[in-house]
Amino acid sequence: MSSVVIQTNQLSKTFGATKALTGISLTVEKGVTTGLVGPNGAGKTTFFSLLCGFLKPSNGTISILGHNPDSAAIRGKVSILPQDAALLKSLSIGKQLSMLAELQGLNKSQAHEEAKRVLKLVNLYESFNQMPEQLSHGMLKRVAIAQALMGSPELILLDEPTAGLDPNTSDAIKSVIRQLSRQCTIVITSHNLEVIEDLCEKIIILKKGELHSHEKVADLTARTKALTFKLDQDPPENIKAIFKELAMVTDVKAGQTGQHRMVVYFNDENPMTEIEIIKCLAEAGISYREMVRGERLQDTVSDRMRR
Repeated sequence: MSSVVIQTNQLSKTFGATKALTGISLTVEKGVTTGLVGPNGAGKTTFFSLLCGFLKPSNGTISILGHNPDSAAIRGKVSILPQDAALLKSLSIGKQLSMLAELQGLNKSQAHEEAKRVLKLVNLYESFNQMPEQLSHGMLKRVAIAQALMGSPELILLDEPTAGLDPNTSDAIKSVIRQLSRQCTIVITSHNLEVIEDLCEKIIILKKGELHSHEKVADLTARTKALTFKLDQDPPENIKAIFKELAMVTDVKAGQTGQHRMVVYFNDENPMTEIEIIKCLAEAGISYREMVRGERLQDTVSDRMRR
């Protein structure tokens, strides 16, 4: 059995004179949870729609589990969560999910049990008999995610799976995704790069309709000569001057206002360097909640998009 789940070769899509995607060639292997990111207008929605079979390529090829995205051979093997997934107002949550399960080939009894199973996964079992209008936005999002988990898909495509969810619910959904990643291949699009960093092994970065990079998240973020700090407040304006006495520090980068984040870069391998940096912070009265070796994905991708 092939280990390739998604393969594109010079994939391009145009809308009239507008080039949405140009020459995308990449491979997503079985079992590798992959993030799809890029700034607005980078081509993420177009690429996602091509993966789903909602659009056809203008040039090049795309293969999902060895078939065209709209092939009947992969029905039931690919599950999709569009960002704007909507539910019917005339049917209860349980009936809608049961109906979708029947469309996948289950009998009425099996479909009923499958609907219960996926609602339990997203902690909404008690809403089985409720109507969509009785649920909050976050609860409706969880129902949409439950729909994407039905059956035994080999590939799950999730568009902004945690958008609009409170932190506790978001963490619960991420836990479900981690469990599923042991059984199938998952592709996630999200503007929240912390979600991508938490869940994904690899990342696809699109920029201006082209493939900027496709690599391991760990390779992208793991700079051994940098420390990322989550502070109690934004760093002071003179933060670079605070570190001027430490010869090993080559640069200090403050996050955007309100992020309470700072990255300190250094140029040696001395194990005492980290201690000296922390001491420097303490002497300046700067407290932090978290320290991570290397850069956060958000910082790394943002730097690349500015180049």
